[in-house]
Amino acid sequence: SAAGCYAPGGRYPLPSSVIMTAVTARAAGCETVVLSSPRPAAITLAAAHIAGADLFLKVGGAQAIATMAYGITSENEHGPIVPRCDTIVGPGNKWVTAAKSLVQGYCGIDMLA
Repeated sequence: SAAGCYAPGGRYPLPSSVIMTAVTARAAGCETVVLSSPRPAAITLAAAHIAGADLFLKVGGAQAIATMAYGITSENEHGPIVPRCDTIVGPGNKWVTAAKSLVQGYCGIDMLA
């Protein structure tokens, strides 16, 4: 099972979002933890490393949610294989919330905020 964790990449980095979502996914027994953030600050990348993320995607918004929900099945010039995540968690803006509402039912989500 895989968990997708989203960390916003706005003006102020939120490494706490990375820790709260990725560590919880590991504690729940997820085999793979995928983290995504559009403009990760150094502290966000450090938090991902400490939390034991398996894959870090430098993408945000609805694109990140879609990538984690449906996965990428073959390696290509844009990046590696991304597993389909069973659950997607983490805060985000209205576009992240809209994307989570669209994939709800295909995969689990934490909540619409």
